[in-house]
Amino acid sequence: MKLTSGLAAAAFSILALLASAPANAGDLYTVRGVHVDQTSKSATDARAIAQAQGQQLALGQLLKRLTLPEDWASLPQPDAKTAQDAVRGFQVASEKASATRYIADLNVSFQPDTVKRMLASRNIAYGETQAKPALLLAVLQKADGTRILWEDQNPWRDAWSKLDLANAMTPVIMPLGDVQEFSMVTPAQAISGDKAALSALVSRYGTDEVVVAYAVANADGTKVDVTVTRYGAATSTPMKRSYQGAADTVLVTAADGVLLALGDDWKHQIIVRGGEKASLTASAFYANLDQWEAIRKGLTSTPLVQGIQVEGIASGGAEIQIDYRGTPDKLALSLAQQNIALVQQEGGWSLRMK
Repeated sequence: MKLTSGLAAAAFSILALLASAPANAGDLYTVRGVHVDQTSKSATDARAIAQAQGQQLALGQLLKRLTLPEDWASLPQPDAKTAQDAVRGFQVASEKASATRYIADLNVSFQPDTVKRMLASRNIAYGETQAKPALLLAVLQKADGTRILWEDQNPWRDAWSKLDLANAMTPVIMPLGDVQEFSMVTPAQAISGDKAALSALVSRYGTDEVVVAYAVANADGTKVDVTVTRYGAATSTPMKRSYQGAADTVLVTAADGVLLALGDDWKHQIIVRGGEKASLTASAFYANLDQWEAIRKGLTSTPLVQGIQVEGIASGGAEIQIDYRGTPDKLALSLAQQNIALVQQEGGWSLRMK
């Protein structure tokens, strides 16, 4: 079976866009797919109530996205006006209405500074460094023992596609699943973390890591055990979770739970508690002006960086003072999401593009 020239060209174009996309293409302050369903005396009233409720729900989800689970009990409980005042904009992704009922899915964006003030007023630490996107392989073992990955009828992959993957703390990319990929990685290779097979696949998407989410369903489809492993420069310790629920919703519940768990693990690595401020001077090395501009842009785009001062510059290097929050290790991890390597050597700190 071969792709037609038109399909092949389309697939190549999509892959090119993915490979050229910035490392953090998502928006942490946008919450997508907020479902609302309200009934009132008229469709207009139902719509107004539903949209206000959707903005509150979205803000609650955002506050949890940015913070650690151990701080959730201290999170503010914003009312409708507070949520509305924090909104930057929203879109109606889909809607249905009758004379008295309104149903919709909303995408809501919030003003970062307003949200950060909300959290700072309660001394709640939050994270703004989004991890680099990883490629997601959703392998499902059905009750009869069959393992599926690329098949059209893969409800585990379908469950992931319903989530807001791009704007998560740990964003993931769903592969196209074209004929070539079908032969590149088998379910068994994905589960075992076959390095050669996974490397060939990630090279198509310009990512550094693969997340393999291996789900095993029980006979009636009401329970699913999930093992999640990240493969990249190093292999993570597998994360195991179990989920139960109705057969038609448990996989979505599991996918959402896994995505949140991945985000929580990342936040523990990157979040800085208040008061941890420091500075260091690093030598930045670059081959051309484009690399120098990429380093400068990466530094100014990294949330932990509070300010930079160029103390000297030459054709192939510069001395930069970096004021930042946290520890050097957390700063290096944050910069790595911008494809910038911060390394301590005998002569001091150095910066260069990866």
